[in-house]
Amino acid sequence: MTNTHHPDALAALTEGGQAWNAGNAQLAAAAFGHAALLAPTMAQAHVNLGVVLRRLGRLDAAIASYARALTLTPDDPALHSNLGNALREIGRLEQAETHLARAHAARPDEVSFTYNLALLIRDRRRHVEARQMFEALSQAHPDNADYAWDLALTDLYLTDYERGFAGYEARWGLARTPPRDLPGERWRLGAAISGKTVLIAAEQGFGDALQFARFLPVLAQQGATVIVECQPELVDLFGTIPGVVQAVEKHGALPAYDLWAPMMSLAWLLGVTWKTLPAPPAYLKPPQRVPLGRPPGTTLNVGLIWAGKTTPRDRSWPLEKLLPLMQDPRAAFWSLQMGDRSADLARLGMNTMVRALSPRLKSFADTASAMAELDLIITIDTSAAHLAGALGRPTWILLRTVSDWRWLDEPETCAWYPTATLFRQPDPTDFTTPVEQVRQALAAMLDQRSLPK
Repeated sequence: MTNTHHPDALAALTEGGQAWNAGNAQLAAAAFGHAALLAPTMAQAHVNLGVVLRRLGRLDAAIASYARALTLTPDDPALHSNLGNALREIGRLEQAETHLARAHAARPDEVSFTYNLALLIRDRRRHVEARQMFEALSQAHPDNADYAWDLALTDLYLTDYERGFAGYEARWGLARTPPRDLPGERWRLGAAISGKTVLIAAEQGFGDALQFARFLPVLAQQGATVIVECQPELVDLFGTIPGVVQAVEKHGALPAYDLWAPMMSLAWLLGVTWKTLPAPPAYLKPPQRVPLGRPPGTTLNVGLIWAGKTTPRDRSWPLEKLLPLMQDPRAAFWSLQMGDRSADLARLGMNTMVRALSPRLKSFADTASAMAELDLIITIDTSAAHLAGALGRPTWILLRTVSDWRWLDEPETCAWYPTATLFRQPDPTDFTTPVEQVRQALAAMLDQRSLPK
């Protein structure tokens, strides 16, 4: 079919391929788009444009490009798989399953199609079914770390912590988590730590470090002298953890130690199960406290964080959707939002309703100090949720439809943080229902606080 297309369209298609192979996605998108304009019936131009647009994060346009290609080649399994992946990424899970299942049915031996479908099935909370698929993939391809990793995450969703945390070690085979090799002997499973100085090295993001820091006092209780290496922003805060004798900056000079271990391996090394998970009311405290005060006429100081990481899952909430929470003047709102999204307040005219704390927040210790002065923290799933929970502060967490194994799928409570309450998005497009639930809960809390003593 392509040999009937305009020569300039074929040339643009070739140019786009060369740009893509050279790593220039913008130029590739322009070239493939030009080919699609010159030859609207050239399916490959639409397919290639969809691939590049998805890489650039322009998911709606990518889906439209895939759909155009699908009208020209409706039985192409790879195209159904591509479209399904893009639909999954924006949360249109039911539609995504239709296309991913069709691709898998057409080519059941195509491993990537099976893997993509398994990921989608897990997103749709059919964890037992997804686990069977991941296990089969992992057994057939034992050297593939991605399959082992997703099998482990599915076990964690199923609260099978024994298998899940053992499988979590597969992260070292992933391209995005290269292993560190610190000097000295690594703490291996079953080795005694009593009487030893143990260095625990933080890894991954801030939220992971804050969550797994709960295990550091357990090491001290077992007779270890505990040193923790962590991101500079966490040093002051982690230095307050019971049993930690020293906190040092990641990649800085290290003190002497007998054994070392990555922080995210602690649950596995300690043999943690769902039933034995340590969940103290609080295991962090701010190094210092700076009084915040309470605005006149208000009864609650409420902290607010509405945006976190957008990859691999979007952990943000449109700030304007939180406006219903501002209707009751008895609540004084304080923004703990950091980064570019802190500008949302002024952009939406909400800077008259929410007081910004970000200018005084230079580290997690500063944020912890502010949280200690707040009666309630409302946050989207991000590192702030882990910090507030670790401090034992009343924390309401807004969760997107597909969140994370830490929060499971159904309960309003969280096994990791006793002071947390979870408000779940029932549908990827529904930013209203959970906010209304939060508004009602906030009104009840305000009424309770307003009762005569």
